[in-house]
Amino acid sequence: MSMENRLLLGRSCHFLCVCDHESGLRALRDRVPAGTDRPAPVLLSPEGAGVYMGVVWWHALMAGLAAALTGAEKSLFSADASGAGGLPFAHVLDCGGSAVHAVMALRSGQRAVVLNAQDGQAMAARRLYQQAGGVVLACRPAIISPN
Repeated sequence: MSMENRLLLGRSCHFLCVCDHESGLRALRDRVPAGTDRPAPVLLSPEGAGVYMGVVWWHALMAGLAAALTGAEKSLFSADASGAGGLPFAHVLDCGGSAVHAVMALRSGQRAVVLNAQDGQAMAARRLYQQAGGVVLACRPAIISPN
């Protein structure tokens, strides 16, 4: 099942949960947009990974995936789907209910997170993301699990 989120990419997208280099590479290669009508892939961390694995792990995984793609593969992603740090794909770090981890991720360059808390800290984190031009998803989107 896919989840659309036009705020994240400016067009529809498929969220793909990845937990390691192999699953991420498989997800990207299997879902490379073939044309403008095909939803762009967006990599999503495992639930709560921003808390127990951290943003440094996530950014290292994303950078490794980008480095593993060939130039031809990178060119198949649309320019509007680019993620933070010049990556050719968008990605979302799930911070569960931790506003602190979401803000730490923002300070490390993360542009999109899942933050499913509704307290004062979460509202402040959402405002920080809004000011920085980032995106906070209030709940974990439906995903397509890579095979």
